[in-house]
Amino acid sequence: MQNAGTLERVRANLDKWLGLYVGLMIIVGLVTGYYDMTWVHSHINLLQSLELASIYIMIFPMLLMLNVRALGNAFRNFKVVTAVIILNFVYGPLMALLLGDLFVGTPYVRLGLFIAWLVPCSSMSIGYVGLMRADISSATAMVALSFILSLVMIPLETSLYIHSILVHQLKGFVLTSAAISKVEIGLIMTIIEVLVVPLVLAIPTHEAMIRKMGQKEFRRISPLFPSLTMLGMLIIIFTIFFAHAGVLITHITDVLGVFYAAMVFGSVSLTVFTILFRYVRLNRKNETAYSSAMVAILTGIPKNEATAIAISTMALASLGPQAAFLASMAPSLLPAFQVVFIILFLKLREKIIDYYGARREIEIIEQIEAIENVQAKEVKNHE
Repeated sequence: MQNAGTLERVRANLDKWLGLYVGLMIIVGLVTGYYDMTWVHSHINLLQSLELASIYIMIFPMLLMLNVRALGNAFRNFKVVTAVIILNFVYGPLMALLLGDLFVGTPYVRLGLFIAWLVPCSSMSIGYVGLMRADISSATAMVALSFILSLVMIPLETSLYIHSILVHQLKGFVLTSAAISKVEIGLIMTIIEVLVVPLVLAIPTHEAMIRKMGQKEFRRISPLFPSLTMLGMLIIIFTIFFAHAGVLITHITDVLGVFYAAMVFGSVSLTVFTILFRYVRLNRKNETAYSSAMVAILTGIPKNEATAIAISTMALASLGPQAAFLASMAPSLLPAFQVVFIILFLKLREKIIDYYGARREIEIIEQIEAIENVQAKEVKNHE
């Protein structure tokens, strides 16, 4: 249990201070890369290999936590399913179009912002839902459903964006049909390489681990997986900014643009949907409006920027390292801002519970859980 406690503490530390760690990686990467650009240029292949390795460190542990069996329960509440699909694949991209046009000047950075808010949530959203005292099983189903849908929606919507928006924003630059085709092929191959193949490997690995160690032991070591994902993300963020420090210095206005866009997206999204779902109730007969709302919000608004970094870095590689870097800039910066809003939202839990009038329901749930824990301990003691 000591190892489990250590893993939990490491994960909690990374989760709590992720914004600070991301900021440090960006600053250290920028400073060291800017003052040693000669080494960077002479070792670009090494840095690209490190980026690729970091991508798999991010993706595979995350997929090990994905409970695909939860898809069987995904459609129990059609209203929550609809809300989650709209938040992930309609609302997020539309906000990227609006805020990108308002705050970001460089077309490739706008594309990166679009991808950053098109990708679905990560398995960490399940933990957020749990901390808000909402339905974890429903959240697990929504995470699994969103991920499966993203395998189709990400290449489809990104391709549509490139054809209808990006080609018109690149004033003075001609993006030929051949170049667009390379990007689209790269996008599909990236989805296959960083999502489909790891998923195909992760599903039997997940099942084998459950059979070998049991569900209880798997849950005990489960904090290791999001920790590895966050560490992989920190490594790739450092590498990206280290390798492209010179380019970033000349695009500081885009960095500020991403910051402004993130502030508006986070504050508006969490506020508007918390209020909206109090009146547009998503719950079924035996569910609370509060729980259904928290599931929809926390699996629809937070984004898995590790996936966005991987896609933007690899899919645009055919357009050159500078285009790929500019596209990866937004998803690399956003974790530092996103975590601030999520932590603030979690700290407002008691006020949100009271706002929804769900205090009594939460107390009943906590009483039931306390009774179940006592019963489980008594059974264990008898054994």
